[in-house]
Amino acid sequence: MMMNLRRSKRVARLVMDAPSIVLASLVYSGVIHLSSLRADLLDIVDPWWVVSIGLVLLLSPMIHIFVIGKVDSMSRHESFPLHALPFETFGDLVLGELLVNAVVVLGSAIFLLPGIYVGIRSIYYKQMIILHKARPVDAIRASFQLTADSRVMFRVFLLLAVSYCLPLAIDYLLSPATQAWWIHPIGILVSASFIAWINVYVTVWFGDLMADDRGTTASDQLSS
Repeated sequence: MMMNLRRSKRVARLVMDAPSIVLASLVYSGVIHLSSLRADLLDIVDPWWVVSIGLVLLLSPMIHIFVIGKVDSMSRHESFPLHALPFETFGDLVLGELLVNAVVVLGSAIFLLPGIYVGIRSIYYKQMIILHKARPVDAIRASFQLTADSRVMFRVFLLLAVSYCLPLAIDYLLSPATQAWWIHPIGILVSASFIAWINVYVTVWFGDLMADDRGTTASDQLSS
């Protein structure tokens, strides 16, 4: 519990020290929210669905490349020049997102729990692709290895459950006013806050897990 609290404080400091992360999340949320007004991401019978899903596939890798790279650089107290952004990982991120989402949707269609399970176990694949240049399948496999410990998997589940509760609760409370103009700015702000928080938190946690894994490997080598 204390570790989670300390990590949350680190995440809060990172977000406050990097307003560009909030701005990038705000732009992404605004574009996706406005496009979804014409067609929801699940409304495949609407011709505008192609625009919505296209924007997600185009912008989601971009926001992750920026946020994950920024957080990693700040955690290592290094500069973060924009020209050093690993745009070469764009294609692998798109493919990874398609693979993970396909398995999650398939698992959820069969029974809800398999989809949730795959979503939890593959949570670090974006970090593996961006920070370690792993290919999509290798990145997903590495994420499964990082969440092999049942305690880590349970904590990831709690993180996602709690993180999703706030935007879902706000959406429920504001649902009677869906036709009001002011509902859209609030929705964008809530979505941007969630995206910024969850991406920074998961990236910080990924760094902690990788550090622990390297420490364990070194200890094993010394003991042998």
